[in-house]
Amino acid sequence: MKLAILGVLALSTTAAAQGAKPKYTRQQDVKIDVKLSDRVKPIQQQAPDPKSQQPTLSADDVLSIEGLVGNIRTEQEQILAQIIANTPDSDVDEKSDAYFRLGELYAKQQRYWRLKAVEYQIKADSAKGPDKAKLAKAAQDGQAKAKDYLLKAVKTYKGLTDNDAFRNYPKMDMALFYYGYTLQGGKYMKEARAVYDKLLKNYPNSKYVPEAHLAFADYYFEAGQLADAESRYKMVLKFPKSSAY
Repeated sequence: MKLAILGVLALSTTAAAQGAKPKYTRQQDVKIDVKLSDRVKPIQQQAPDPKSQQPTLSADDVLSIEGLVGNIRTEQEQILAQIIANTPDSDVDEKSDAYFRLGELYAKQQRYWRLKAVEYQIKADSAKGPDKAKLAKAAQDGQAKAKDYLLKAVKTYKGLTDNDAFRNYPKMDMALFYYGYTLQGGKYMKEARAVYDKLLKNYPNSKYVPEAHLAFADYYFEAGQLADAESRYKMVLKFPKSSAY
């Protein structure tokens, strides 16, 4: 029996030495899960996962970031207001542009505080005890600041668009649209329609014309004046390339 076993081993060894192929093929992609001990783990260096390195922003983070630029905007407000005060109307380009940029600045601040007020109010609705009162107060303060910036934006846009010295300002149609949009956002619909009407009459080729018609159409529709609304919506449909279409 021992001789038979030795004979088989000798034959297999001889076959391997002569280049005989093994009965299986080694799998090169076999993965073995090796668990490293705590002493070995610090030695191993692995590239960080790019996904784990990506920052994430919540809505609160975004609003906080917007708040961080408050000081910069305050400085901008002071500089632009100073330019307007010290620049004569004859220097049309510089003064009209300062008006436009200041109005845009106020409008952005108005939108920011309006969003903050809504955020605080939502949190107040679900809060209890002292936190509820605190959040409700923050919402009221946000609303007050939003209204303050709204009035500042309206005053600034009015100073630009009502001055005949600036009638050739290249961005006047844009200023009128922003002016009307700001009024509309503050629920001053009568005043907003007057501004939009001025835009339509003085700048019939402006890219903001369909937007102005849409503002009128929506107002008439909500007021139940369906014939007037239909007429304005048809005016919007004459501009298929506009976003209002």
